[in-house]
Amino acid sequence: MFTESKWLWRIILLTVLVSSAPLAAHAADTVFTSSAAFKEELNRLGGEAALMVKAPVDPYLLQTAAVAGMFALSYHYDQDIRSDLQANRSRGLNRATDAGNIMGDPYIHLGVAALVYGAGALSERPKVQELGEKLGEALILSDVSTFVLKQAIGRARPATGAGSGSFRPFQFKNDYDSLPSLHTASSFAVAHVLASESESLPVKILCYTGASFVGFSRIYQGKHWASDVVLAAAIGELAGNSVTRFRELKPGKVTLAPTVMGGTPMLALQGKF
Repeated sequence: MFTESKWLWRIILLTVLVSSAPLAAHAADTVFTSSAAFKEELNRLGGEAALMVKAPVDPYLLQTAAVAGMFALSYHYDQDIRSDLQANRSRGLNRATDAGNIMGDPYIHLGVAALVYGAGALSERPKVQELGEKLGEALILSDVSTFVLKQAIGRARPATGAGSGSFRPFQFKNDYDSLPSLHTASSFAVAHVLASESESLPVKILCYTGASFVGFSRIYQGKHWASDVVLAAAIGELAGNSVTRFRELKPGKVTLAPTVMGGTPMLALQGKF
């Protein structure tokens, strides 16, 4: 579904996650070794998810309208964009976009997040561990959201030949899960988190340039339509923004988040005081 090496990266990621647990027992508390840390992580994810659901209306209504306009425009020209790119292929771009596809692999992103988190815990460097947390949380939000939309929308991939307007919702078929692009959403989630860690404008530009090239690579190689990438970029950016914004809540500011208490699902007020 993603690349031919997807099973290799799944094995690597699983190995990292499993091996991190016993090693981290000799360092800082992690979600693998502490039930309190695990519960805290779940609560934080719940708060971030609540922010992400609300954000398209409050506070980003204008940005949502702009994204909707960009999506509509790209959707209208999906076939033309694909045709133009297919007619102007080159060996250099083929190789570059191969690298772009690998760079945007969601499993690689998850593996890197796990490595950063584990390295921070083992070296007892809270800032590094927190960066791993941010990356992991942003990826979970973006990847889960994207996966759900993929299956619910069921858009045909370009390679099917069915056209950009062909949809088969809830068919759970690899050829009908084009919208949105998981590689792109994952890349923009990572880009937002990394960019937020730096005050350097060149670093921020580099982060988003890399994410944008991943999106271009998916279109160029016929994996996605242009509008798939536009929506995915917005989802990834929203996921990353929700993670960083939740952690920057001002004292006294609260948000509603889903939680479970005594086996009963409910909403809880969360924030920093």
